[in-house]
Amino acid sequence: MSLPSPLADEATRRQARFLPWAGAVLGLLWFLALGGGPALDPTYLDWLGWGDFAQHVLGWLFFRDAPWSFPLGRTPDLMRPLMMTIGFSDSNPWVSLALKPFARWLPQDFQFIGPWLALCLALQGFMGVKLMALFTPRASQQLLGASLFVLAPVLVFRFGHDTLSAHWLLTALLYLYLRPRSDARAAWRTLGWALLLNVFAAGTHPYLEVMVFALSLALLFSTVWPEQLLSWREAGAAFVGASAVVGVLFLAFGYMGQDVSSGASGFGIFSADMLALINPMDWSHMLPLPPARVEQYEGFGYLGTGALALAIVALSGSPSTWWPQARAGARARLPLLVMVMLLTLLAFSTTMTAGGITVLTMRRLAEPLMPVLGIFRASGRFIWPLHYLVLTGILALATWRWRRHPALATGLMLGAVVLQVVDTERLWARNRFRTAPWPRLRAPEWEGVDIFYRHVVLFPPSIHGSAEPCVESTFAQDAYVRLGDLAYRKGMSTNSGYAARINENHVAAVCASLKADVEHGRLAEDTLYVVDPPRLELFQRQGERVTCGELEGFTVCVVAREGQFREALRRNPVRMPRAPTADNPP
Repeated sequence: MSLPSPLADEATRRQARFLPWAGAVLGLLWFLALGGGPALDPTYLDWLGWGDFAQHVLGWLFFRDAPWSFPLGRTPDLMRPLMMTIGFSDSNPWVSLALKPFARWLPQDFQFIGPWLALCLALQGFMGVKLMALFTPRASQQLLGASLFVLAPVLVFRFGHDTLSAHWLLTALLYLYLRPRSDARAAWRTLGWALLLNVFAAGTHPYLEVMVFALSLALLFSTVWPEQLLSWREAGAAFVGASAVVGVLFLAFGYMGQDVSSGASGFGIFSADMLALINPMDWSHMLPLPPARVEQYEGFGYLGTGALALAIVALSGSPSTWWPQARAGARARLPLLVMVMLLTLLAFSTTMTAGGITVLTMRRLAEPLMPVLGIFRASGRFIWPLHYLVLTGILALATWRWRRHPALATGLMLGAVVLQVVDTERLWARNRFRTAPWPRLRAPEWEGVDIFYRHVVLFPPSIHGSAEPCVESTFAQDAYVRLGDLAYRKGMSTNSGYAARINENHVAAVCASLKADVEHGRLAEDTLYVVDPPRLELFQRQGERVTCGELEGFTVCVVAREGQFREALRRNPVRMPRAPTADNPP
């Protein structure tokens, strides 16, 4: 017996409230299956000592103790005297700003990357259910579809760059676009939610904000045509207002108005291949690996074996069984398709490749636009909206084709989820959260750094990613992290670090100024000089005025001043290389 209408409506509303949270639980379970449990401990740093993680953590640690200033997130003691903010250290500006007022009560070793990644997967599952509810009323199908959004290879692939893992923003925009709107009031309400997502994305990562803003423009256009809910004048006012909000936020976070390099040299290299949606790039042991350029990892867009298998089944049979419905759906959502295609062209860049082979070059044609395009040197990331739109289309088509046979549709979706999990080989290697000890100096002598030392200066500065000859050295790649961690724990500044964007002219000027100071003996008494060994002679010729020693592989010099740390350096003199002999050739 069917339920009376009021009871049925209440059950439907209860399901609509409950199921998205069940999707969020699916995301959390996948996070734990990947080995992310220990990363939920905010005091656990020993999985963050590799890749971009170290840069992000260091930026946050310096910001938590920095004075409030403008632009928001400025960290004056990191990469001093160069301009640095949590935006350019990719330290998740909104989260860092939210936690800063509580910094004095937080443990000295505190990370939020693990909880943030868990939240991203949970919100992806949440929004996946909301999106699937637009195509099917069945709870099982909504959860299975959400599972494929959670299992999207492009999401977990980005875990190494945590701020870029907020793919739920893209899923949320697709949901806002695709859900029906009955009148102007509903349109404005939807645009309000889109603006909120833009505000959040602007303080998460600029690349995500560009994608979110582009999808929001498609939504805005759609409310005018074909929906005819708003006038062109109203849409224009909304566009100006949203642009102003995003512009102000970019200024506030220091993304704009700062004299930094655009990174134009990378555009066209870190792109997406035209086969990105079907190229597993070592993400599958079942499917063959089409060739692609090494740098095109930034354009990783693989749909997953399960999603591709579901697409093949959904598209099987005579096209007449599905093409009219697909064509009608595409026409009704033309603004979205056009915008996603424009983002996809940006992902392909001016050098379009298929299987790693260049098929079209438009570099000369696009040369006038390079000052703008060059900002997006990792343009391959703009393949993500296409990835999620295609995944949405596959799931929508599957639920529609077998709408009269829901058990079959559910079984096919379940098979796709199982196949997606089984064939995600790299995930089962649990290398997303592999142990990577935090690069920390452990020698007891470091703890004896006297309070009158205020700066840690690497000579030359270690500016990760800089191509300036002045900063070339034999320092290890993680030297800036080890000494930056020391500076953070001792309340000191450091002149080295890793920024997403740098001004090479400023780097050259700062490096040259430091070099001149050292060469002319203008050394500060409140500074620990960590010296590249080939340049040690510049300090040794200062005579007894300078004391140098070797600690944990670093050559450290200080201006003669009595203290515990100076004595430690005396007890650990620099080991000079022996002169070559017949028995000890060079």
